[in-house]
Amino acid sequence: MANEKMPRLKLTLVDGFAGGGLYTDDNGIAPGSPLIMLQTAREAEVYLNVARTQKPREVDARYHFVEPNPSSFEHLTHTLKAENYGSRIGKDILLYNNKFESVCANIVEAAATHKGGQRALFLLDQYAYNDIAMPTVRSIFQNLKGAEVILTFNVDSLLTFLTDSKQFRSITQRIGLEQYINWTDIARLKAGSYWRQMIQRQISHGIWRASGARFMTLFFVTPKGNRPWSYWLVHLSNAYRANDVMKTVHWDHGNSFGHSLEGGFFEIGYEANRDIDVTSQTQMNFMETSAFDEALRLRSVETLQDLLPRMIYNNPNGILFNDLMSQIANQTTATEKIVKESLHAGVAAKEVQAIIEGGGLRSKGTSIHGKDILIPHRQRSIFLGHL
Repeated sequence: MANEKMPRLKLTLVDGFAGGGLYTDDNGIAPGSPLIMLQTAREAEVYLNVARTQKPREVDARYHFVEPNPSSFEHLTHTLKAENYGSRIGKDILLYNNKFESVCANIVEAAATHKGGQRALFLLDQYAYNDIAMPTVRSIFQNLKGAEVILTFNVDSLLTFLTDSKQFRSITQRIGLEQYINWTDIARLKAGSYWRQMIQRQISHGIWRASGARFMTLFFVTPKGNRPWSYWLVHLSNAYRANDVMKTVHWDHGNSFGHSLEGGFFEIGYEANRDIDVTSQTQMNFMETSAFDEALRLRSVETLQDLLPRMIYNNPNGILFNDLMSQIANQTTATEKIVKESLHAGVAAKEVQAIIEGGGLRSKGTSIHGKDILIPHRQRSIFLGHL
């Protein structure tokens, strides 16, 4: 709702694994994700109307909470009533005592018919890795223009039990990932030092391709405990802006999230001729999980300062900044803000020109707008090996 003239945001919020509404942690009883969704939407509406003298702006949200366990479902219903949401159940809060896969189509249809409300956020916080099938995720994107999916995927659990067996192939086939795993080479990969990293690259590529989403972020979360199993927090969307906002969340909470990616560009997926045992190349190597910290930010800026001008010089007729960001979104942990910072040196040195829509040039990379056209400075092209 960046446009202040927008009076109402229609939104669908879905929790595919809602639980009982409350849980306990080191500090005692804490709200579960359904309550967090409801509270956050309410707080956002208050924020939008602070000091507003005109007609109040509205977050018109519909909530779909799915929980298959009967006792947890009963507790969720009780919790919502205790928190004074009881009168909204059956109206803008819909509850499902079923598996998400069984009711997903109904939820998607409800979101699609919520006039102007095809903006939908699906939180699919599965316990392991096989409760959500990628064809189900693909159906969400095929039927809702403004959908986003946040998916947890317990990759350590999958790798622990991964074998080239009929049973395990059946599991990966059901969730839509079998074709992306190189079963022939599993034995060879396991004999090497980096088999887990190689297979993770295949699986990450599979999630992205099978989901049907244009954009994906994939970062690690390692729970507390003596023997924690790390899982992926995957964000999928068809909108570049959603992708950038999710990356910003990771950077803002860098102490909670991790990555195993290069600071500049990386490749999603596995290619045999890039096998680390052969080439010693470590792109997207998943070997060590690092924080989203100042060291990564500086490394990202330094790497992109060299890579981005070269990309721009490969587009002599110019490229919109928004198009550039869309092209690199799946290949970098860098946010739009970091990319602009990376371009600043080239713009300041006039190696790259940022042409403002309607005329004029930017003097700073940090002030670039989405519709600015980036072109190579012809007099400077010789410095990058171009004529």
